[in-house]
Amino acid sequence: MGVLVWGCRGGKGPRKNVAQKVYLSTRSGAHVIKRVGHHGLPYDIIVIRPYLYQLLDYIPYQSLSWLFESVYLDLQFDQKMYAIKPDHWALGKDPVLNDHFDSKLLSGSIVQKPKIQYFTENGVLFEGDEAATECDVVIMATGYTWEFPFLEEGILVTEKGRINLYKCMFPPHLPHGTLAIMGFLLPFGPIFPAGELQARWVTQILAKKCKLPSEEIMMRDIEKRHTTNVLRYGPIEKATVRIDIIQYCDELASQFGAKPNLLKMLFTDPKLFLRILFGPSVSYQYRLQGPHPWEGAREAIMTTMDRVVWPMTKRKAEERHDSFLKRLIRTLLLLFVP
Repeated sequence: MGVLVWGCRGGKGPRKNVAQKVYLSTRSGAHVIKRVGHHGLPYDIIVIRPYLYQLLDYIPYQSLSWLFESVYLDLQFDQKMYAIKPDHWALGKDPVLNDHFDSKLLSGSIVQKPKIQYFTENGVLFEGDEAATECDVVIMATGYTWEFPFLEEGILVTEKGRINLYKCMFPPHLPHGTLAIMGFLLPFGPIFPAGELQARWVTQILAKKCKLPSEEIMMRDIEKRHTTNVLRYGPIEKATVRIDIIQYCDELASQFGAKPNLLKMLFTDPKLFLRILFGPSVSYQYRLQGPHPWEGAREAIMTTMDRVVWPMTKRKAEERHDSFLKRLIRTLLLLFVP
């Protein structure tokens, strides 16, 4: 749980920042990711790439978290400088997206505090403080719950802390695959690509062009996902519906033939293969084949970076010609030079 405590408002007239000081109370801290990443590019263009996400299938998430924190997060603002240091790995809990948090900490506009011990008449007493802190407003960021009051009892089954939904969508015990719960996800990454693929898959099932597996197979898949997520995130509520976005999109696309065949592509179109595997993850790749393909998908994939930089430069992205040795030296410096 997080708590936002606003101090006294300073100055007169309309201002962008109306609070003189903000006290941010948190139990476990958080890893903060800026929207603007290295080289001035959006962070998702840098981080959300298939080859990076696929490392999660082979390397423990703790090791990848350490690498992500060392090479990416700590270069922007060292997480160890926070008064409330994150007590979890970067890939073990949802990060915070914010472009201003570090500058506000440095200027003193935001002050990190541990959890609130109790409220006073004019403020709060933080744990470890001797005197109460006066404040005007307290915002309790306690999260929210998901409920389905329109469903009859027994349709959405929860047992042993596990939500029984195949691919986070289909109740496996229903005799007909005509009910899909869509968007019920906690993705590590953007949710809209997954939502589009969910809609495409449901459409194919309702059109009877593909079908769901047996209840036994679906339950095994649900149990496997839940067990894996509990090991990574802990036995928290909704652990079953946590996903890594690229792996999940590949899972859904493979259900109805929209997942690109990268092995075949390696020999038939190596440029496209390299762009899909090592470039930014974009949904166009799921329109290369399968139902309702798009003839412009390949071109859209190859020119993704042009559209990323166009608002700033009004020209196409320039190709980077860094040698492998130069990239390796840069990575080693980022890892070992304080």
